[in-house]
Amino acid sequence: MRQLTHETINHWLVIQFKTSRLTDPMTVNDVGEELTRLIEPLPMRCQVAVSFQGVDFVSSQVIGLLLGLRDQIKRKHGTLVLCKLNKHVLDVMRVTHLDRQFTMNDSLSAVVGKRKQTIGAKADVEWLD
Repeated sequence: MRQLTHETINHWLVIQFKTSRLTDPMTVNDVGEELTRLIEPLPMRCQVAVSFQGVDFVSSQVIGLLLGLRDQIKRKHGTLVLCKLNKHVLDVMRVTHLDRQFTMNDSLSAVVGKRKQTIGAKADVEWLD
């Protein structure tokens, strides 16, 4: 089952989680596999924004997943930005000192720019700023 949605906006791959709780080991494993499938074919100097909008809880397993994602993108000399982290997720990042390891931003639009609106087309990723 797909756990992520994604779309390309202004040369950024924007990824969003479909679940509000990233705590179940099987779900987190599925997310990791999906992320790998999305990142592997990306070119050098890729730009990836991961939106945590709607994610209320994360497990420690997600920390390992994020570190692996960071390393995978770093090997491509790419950019990774985590966006829209709620208070709980941000607290986890601070307690584990991952806030020093990642670029984070409250606004997805500030990172990727404004999305061009196309008449009649439905976006795969939705966000509110």
